[in-house]
Amino acid sequence: MIEVTSFRDFCKFLFIVISVLALSACQLTGPKKAEQPVAQEPEPIEETIPPPTDSLTPNQRVRKALQHLQQGDYESAHNQLSWALMNDPEHSRANHLLEQMDADPIEYLGLKNFFYDVQPGDSLSLIAKNFLNDPYKFVILARYNDLDNPSKLAPGQRIRVPGIMPEKVKIKAKPKAKHSPETELTEKPVKTEAKPITSTDPETDSPQVVEPQPATTTQPVTDVEATSETAQIVEPETPLNQPEETEASAVDNLPSSDDALNSARQLHAEKDLPAAIYLLESENSRHPEAAEIRTQLASYYTEYANQLIKQDDLEGARDTLEKLIILDASDNSAINQLIYVEDKIEARKLLQKGQNEERGGQYQTAYRTYGQVLTYDPDNLSAQESQVRVRNQLTDSYHRQAMQLFRRQELDEAIGYWNKILELDPNHSLAPGYKARALEMKQQLQRIDSKPN
Repeated sequence: MIEVTSFRDFCKFLFIVISVLALSACQLTGPKKAEQPVAQEPEPIEETIPPPTDSLTPNQRVRKALQHLQQGDYESAHNQLSWALMNDPEHSRANHLLEQMDADPIEYLGLKNFFYDVQPGDSLSLIAKNFLNDPYKFVILARYNDLDNPSKLAPGQRIRVPGIMPEKVKIKAKPKAKHSPETELTEKPVKTEAKPITSTDPETDSPQVVEPQPATTTQPVTDVEATSETAQIVEPETPLNQPEETEASAVDNLPSSDDALNSARQLHAEKDLPAAIYLLESENSRHPEAAEIRTQLASYYTEYANQLIKQDDLEGARDTLEKLIILDASDNSAINQLIYVEDKIEARKLLQKGQNEERGGQYQTAYRTYGQVLTYDPDNLSAQESQVRVRNQLTDSYHRQAMQLFRRQELDEAIGYWNKILELDPNHSLAPGYKARALEMKQQLQRIDSKPN
């Protein structure tokens, strides 16, 4: 222990203690490292979407986006879908397509897949409909296969389809027993064979042969030995030399494309268009390369869609037009007609929504909803009348609140309500005058407050 006898000794002692403590701290912490700059996460870059240069409805933008997606132009498609959602944030198809564009294809569709060879007449939309139950999933299916241009799909091209390959439905051949030269049993039904019966004519006393009557019942073969090579399956009577029926021969026995066309045209002449379409759809699925079948089917789709639109069956018309576009994606008239039908369907849904909101007293929300209806269907008289009715209810309510605030000399709040009225109805009879009086009163109060005491 160091003995402290003077102030000088105390200072030396204090210096030693401080030095020891400093050395200990250096040993514990080690050499001081240069401060590393803190890695800051890059700020997310907000996507800047250019303003639209045209005035289209949300459905028209979605259809335009689909055309861009078919060509692999994702940027233009993304812009169109974003503009559609600006006008209608709940547009299901726009959200669905954007989700496919942003999602990871493997996570979205799964890792398990099988190979599919593209057939003549196939499109990526048709493949998506057949295997994914949604023709609009061609977007994620194209990304799943790294296809830059989904429209350029060639017959024989091999692509990956998510999921498990469905079992093909085959026409099974009926079992046939082998013909053996050692037996004369045929595939004919086994009939009770009647031997000729001889009788004697009492007048001539000579034998006569009585022809046996054909048996009216068919008796199945029952007691057949297990080891017998001549066991036969009892089937309808067929010639002995008929070749064994195979899957190929069974398909060949089906009606030809010409027969299907003639039958479909006959059904069309009988005004049974749905049956004609069903027949041609079945034929097209068996022979997708038959151009005449596809052309006739497209014509019937168009005619049927027009009928459904006149009957106000918009959902049925939409389904028919979607089939037509899958059949021929280049049919611009069908695309435009589908846009028209989808706009009408969306307007009808929004009109019902607005009416429910109005009945619930949600006038502000109802007014906006009726405005969305007119975005999809500008000539919708019901939406026009409903919007005017709700606007009048809103402006009356705003004016009453503004007058109460004006009497309490809460002028800024009162002016705010009159501004809302003028946004809804610039030609309102009362709001401009009362707003002017409120502004004048506000200026007078400000002059009074500014005068020195």
